[in-house]
Amino acid sequence: MKKKTALVLIYTLTASILPTIVLRDWLDAGVDPVPFQIMILGFISLYQLLTKDRHNLLKYSMILTAVVTAQFMAGIISRTPWWREIFDVYTFTGNFGGSILLKFIFILPIIALLLLFYRSPKEVFLTKGDLSVKAERIGWLGIEGNRITGGRLALISAFLISSGTLMLTVLTVTGFRIPEHLEELPLNLPMILILALVNSFSEGVVYRSAIMGPLRNELRKDVVILTAAVFFGIGHYYGAPSGLIGIVMSSLLGWFMCRSMYETEGFLSAWIIHFMQDAVIFSAVIVMG
Repeated sequence: MKKKTALVLIYTLTASILPTIVLRDWLDAGVDPVPFQIMILGFISLYQLLTKDRHNLLKYSMILTAVVTAQFMAGIISRTPWWREIFDVYTFTGNFGGSILLKFIFILPIIALLLLFYRSPKEVFLTKGDLSVKAERIGWLGIEGNRITGGRLALISAFLISSGTLMLTVLTVTGFRIPEHLEELPLNLPMILILALVNSFSEGVVYRSAIMGPLRNELRKDVVILTAAVFFGIGHYYGAPSGLIGIVMSSLLGWFMCRSMYETEGFLSAWIIHFMQDAVIFSAVIVMG
């Protein structure tokens, strides 16, 4: 089990943006590591296919290869002149809309691969799940076990987390001043909600279903959840907040969403939390220009 856990950690970190962070930000090397990540994961998959060792994680490594390849292809397309003509990166709809559309397009083959390997959508958390299940105890958050349903906890935590994000934004960015572009928020609200829905679903597939689905029958629950949470956290190194603080905060949020997803055996509870968080962040982008 220890060897399998170590292999999962190696595969997951290889598929994350950690190599990009190390090479570009920490070592200041002008090298794009993504093609090498795809090659390494491809060789791992081929090795597992040929050797059939007892710690075989072939499906997991193949899904990670698909995830990295999809993100690589999306990056290439987003930089092409014809794509930039369609989606103006200097507008909210063009910048975020184009990026999120590519995310959605490239999660489709990942979903297809998950269903091909595991047959049952429930096996890879692609059903809404049972929101009536009572949440387990989370001592450090003061949540007692078997007292509140997963659905109610998701709604309450989504509200609290989003409110905290809003207050943090107001405190650190606007300084309690009325933002200059506040009047643009109502006009952009429908697009904000649509993009938040699509983005949170797409990231749920990449950062949760693609990790937790293949690992749920391979490793302990806590290890599965932590692996997906760290993958999510590293993926938000360039988010807001960014850097190591961003990784830690996103990992904590990812851990909570992954736990909710695991316990309800579906994506809806985590989707609710992620959606409201994205809606607040996208709204902040609009009002701050």
